[in-house]
Amino acid sequence: MIDFTSLENDDWYIINDGVMGGLSKGKTTKTDDGVTFYGSVSLENNGGFTSFRAPWDEYDLTNYKEVTIRYRSEGMRLAFVMETSQRFWIPNYKVGLSNSEEWITETFQLEDFKQYRLGDPTGKSFSDEVKDEIIRVGFITNEKRAGDFKFEVAMVEFN
Repeated sequence: MIDFTSLENDDWYIINDGVMGGLSKGKTTKTDDGVTFYGSVSLENNGGFTSFRAPWDEYDLTNYKEVTIRYRSEGMRLAFVMETSQRFWIPNYKVGLSNSEEWITETFQLEDFKQYRLGDPTGKSFSDEVKDEIIRVGFITNEKRAGDFKFEVAMVEFN
């Protein structure tokens, strides 16, 4: 379980589209309720995303079937993403989150995660074969449009 209300280190970090020339901006603030990730997405200079990600690690999900996330979100929709490679062009897996100004707790089956390559769906889904290959998790803006967003997360738990 990742409890953002008691997260004591600053290992999670922002990755903006500036890595590819974009101008989107994301920031975080620690609150009593968890962590607030907020900012603005720009489509200028081939931009279009900002993300809040955990450090590279091993996340063996072999014994898990679902993930539960407690959050609230305004503006732009985000997705929870799981990665299997440090190379940005290797497909990752994500599931879209709802917008809600009130705190909500949503549970997603791991099999509901879809595979994406550079933001485009590949048509494949998450499978048992990759459960032990996850090396990073995080949140990413999930709309290809310019705009502001505010996302607050309290916890992520694999069940």
